[in-house]
Amino acid sequence: MKKKILWLLATAMPALSLAAEEVQPEPVSTVDEQQHEVSYHVLMLEVIDPYADVHSGPAMGYPVLNVIEQGETVEVLTRRPDWYEVRDQRGRRGWISAKQLSRTLQSTGEPVDLPSVGYGDYLKNSWQLGFSAGQFSGGELKGADLFTVAAGYRLFSWLSAEAEWGQLYSADIKGSMYGANILLEPMSHWRLSPVLVLGGGNMDLQEQPKLTPLLADQSTFFNVGLGANYYMGRNFVIRGEYRWYSMSEDKALDIESWKIGFNAFF
Repeated sequence: MKKKILWLLATAMPALSLAAEEVQPEPVSTVDEQQHEVSYHVLMLEVIDPYADVHSGPAMGYPVLNVIEQGETVEVLTRRPDWYEVRDQRGRRGWISAKQLSRTLQSTGEPVDLPSVGYGDYLKNSWQLGFSAGQFSGGELKGADLFTVAAGYRLFSWLSAEAEWGQLYSADIKGSMYGANILLEPMSHWRLSPVLVLGGGNMDLQEQPKLTPLLADQSTFFNVGLGANYYMGRNFVIRGEYRWYSMSEDKALDIESWKIGFNAFF
């Protein structure tokens, strides 16, 4: 009986050994490893400039490792001040400046809104440059087209000052205007926020073929306006407004206008 048991054990040992080799436990990733794998949100961006330089580190002093060409996509991995670590389609990693990475598109086709240039930057003290177009909708200049450019500075999140210059055209009259405005934006933390405009300036009419002049050649005016700013993304804001102008020479010549345009802040 003892010999029979020893024979059975000797026969079964190789089979048990082979089964142990075949059934090995699969490696299980730890919780830390799993968290590391999902520690960032995958963001794929398409380069729209002719090329983007990829540096070996987050500074211009690091050498350029490779170049991402127009139309290629990169995956954003991590962020440093003004720099982003990316991985290209070939798996190569490197660093691209925020300035270059801002010239990319998301998978939806929309411009990327980088954290380094975003809504918070719009609310900080910043210089602004804008262009707008519209039309006089009331008063003696009704129907005249209006184009303006403005440069300003945001003093506080709710208060800005700007200088403005414009040109107006119609079949009967053309001229120019310039002035300064204070912009009050108490709800500036809203993406779409109301704006109150207070200001004044001077209007110069350079041509008036009609026998009876509508305005004096030069007229001082005061204006009040209501409008709204809408933050588009990156460093662009759409601005629309309606203004009422009071001419100093003759209250009967008061006029109104509307316009819409955009501002870029930097």
